[in-house]
Parts: sequence; C-alpha cells; structure tokens
Amino acid sequence: MKNIFILLFFGSFLTLAAQEVTTLASIPPNYGDGMIMSPEGDVLVSGGWNKNDILKITPEGVVSTYVSGLPGPVGMGFDSDGNLYVSNYSGNSISKVTPEGIITEFASGLDGPAGLIVSDNDEIFVTLYGANFSGTGSTVLKFDLNGNFEVYAYGNGILDAIGVTMDEDQNLFITNLLGGKVIKVDSNQNMETISTVAGAQINQVVYSNEHVFVPAPNLRKIYRVNTTDGSVEHFAGSGGNGTIDGELLEAQFNFPNSCAINEAGDTLYILDGQVGLIRAIDLSGTLGINEIEGSQGFRLEQNVPNPFNANTSINFSLLDTEKISLTIYDTYGRLVNQPVNRVMSPGKHTVSINSGNISSGLYFYTLEVGQHRVTKKMILVK
Repeated sequence: MKNIFILLFFGSFLTLAAQEVTTLASIPPNYGDGMIMSPEGDVLVSGGWNKNDILKITPEGVVSTYVSGLPGPVGMGFDSDGNLYVSNYSGNSISKVTPEGIITEFASGLDGPAGLIVSDNDEIFVTLYGANFSGTGSTVLKFDLNGNFEVYAYGNGILDAIGVTMDEDQNLFITNLLGGKVIKVDSNQNMETISTVAGAQINQVVYSNEHVFVPAPNLRKIYRVNTTDGSVEHFAGSGGNGTIDGELLEAQFNFPNSCAINEAGDTLYILDGQVGLIRAIDLSGTLGINEIEGSQGFRLEQNVPNPFNANTSINFSLLDTEKISLTIYDTYGRLVNQPVNRVMSPGKHTVSINSGNISSGLYFYTLEVGQHRVTKKMILVK
C-alpha cells in the first residue's frame, strides 16, 4: 500500500509538469457560445445568438451538426432521460430536444436567457442576461420538467449574469459577464460572492473537483476558482493573442469563451470561438494529489475541522458492503496512520482522528475501495 501511494504521489507531479493545451478540432470561425458534454461523451457547442444550430465534436475531433432550427442557442443541459434543454437568447425561450431530435418549446417570454444547467435532480436553472443585449439581467430562474418555475436568485451581486454551474452538493455558482464576480447560491438559496477574477469578462463556466473553471476571453487566459476558500489561480494561457498549443501557461488563446469537462473529470474542453478552435487540456495531473473519485459507489468528504488542532473527523459513504482502507500519509509519502482497514457496511461513516504526537504540517488521507481510491489534503496546526 505504501509503495502504491509513493508511485501515485510522484506520478502526479511528473504528469503535472507535462500538462499541455492541444487543439482537438476546427469549427467555423466566430461560431459558438455555450459548451456541454453529451451523455455519449461528445462535446456540444451551441451556435450563439445569431445562429440556429448546435455542433457535435467527438473525442477524435470529428465535427457534425447535432441539431438545427433553434432561435439563438446558448446554454445547454441534459435531464436524466437524455432530453436536451437549450436557452435561446434571440428567441427569449427554452427549447427541449428529445434524443430523437424532436424540438418543442419548453418556455417562452424570458428576458434574454443565457446560461443553463440541469441538476442531478432534473431541475433546470437559467440565468437571465437581459434581452436585446441590455445586460440588465439579475435573475436566476428554476424550472421543473413540467415547465413550472420560480425565481431562485435575484440581485445581491448578480448583474449581466451568464455563466452558471453546480457542484455535487447542489450549490449553484453564477458569474457575471463584467466585473469578474463568482457568486455562490447554496441549496437554501443563501447568496454570497466567493471570489472576483480581476478584470475578467466571463461567459460560460464549469465546475469540477472543488473548482470553477473560468475562461476570460478578454484576458485570453483560463482561471480556476477554489469553491472552498475562493482563491483564484491563473490556470492556462499566457495572455498572448494567438492559437499556440503547448504547456499550460505558455500556450496562447485567441478568445477562450466557454468550457466543458467530460464525465470522468480528466479533460477540460475550451471554445476558442473567434478563430473556430476546440482546445483541450488533460486534467489528470493538474489536480495534484486531489484525485477525482473513481467510483460512484463511495464518497470521501473533506475532514472537519480543517485546519485542525487536536482532533478532526473524516466522513465517507459507501453504497455497498466493501473492504476499505483509510490511510494517512505525510508529504513524503510515508505512512502516518491507518485508522481503518476492514470490511464496512453501506451508509455514512465517521472516523475521528487524534493528532497525538504528529507534528504540524500538511497531510494526505486516502480512502481505497476495491481498485478505486480518492485522496484529500488536511492541515494540522498545533
């Protein structure tokens, strides 16, 4: 077990050093607004306010038309039955597209609908930017699949809102086009501005692994915002006005407008719309030690409190009865403690950790379930 972790630890950093921006495909220039992954694993790109179609790009870079006949498609989201919901900015409406390609009007009379996301609970969230490019939108609507809706969020920092994404705890993250604000609306509809990406104009964003990825077309860079502490990281793009592939901070984007992440969470796709390019970044090493969970059968949560002094608790959930191990390592990959190594029943479990004689510092705890593992950081402060 210890040797496995050491290989993983050093492998993560070796991969990180080699992370690159690559070009996957070419689409028509000055095309595109929103991005999403289809259930089949293809990238979908909506045409935007002055187009009527959505393109499909396979992981191999093959481009085709996914659907046409939409009045200015922008935001997109799939429900659990595979129906696609599309916000139509020019049509002030939302369309529903069945897996067979049949288009119906789902909602109408909206004030410039822009970003759209469908939650795991089949709730549809739509940001209203404001019709006729007014940029006065300060509202997020929530629809059920029957078309009933309510105002889910309003004001309190929301202005000219476009981007919208959601984490696994049903927290909504909204971004304004101007001002660079990232606003969190929790499941109780409490709102707060968690971060500001200085100087950024923000269109469509996406969440993955405790981060919101933010393309800033005017700055020609990609940022990511930590949803736990609000910290902002310059993630990719040198700021140069080009289309140069290469290492993350040396590559160049012309106008990175939107992004999407595949289901596995290991590839970020970026729309470089003005030049008509679909760019890609392999995320498997950029997340460092914080691996993405490899199974839907378990979940490891962040320890609480963190940082901690004497004691902290680690919560995890199991879908089935499993042989599991919970192991703690230091930054050199040395085994510190293994509080659990046995068969456990389904449900939520809590393990209490006492710091004992352990020194202050950064540690990693790993939950291993079968062939899958996930690792998170914790900080001890004495």
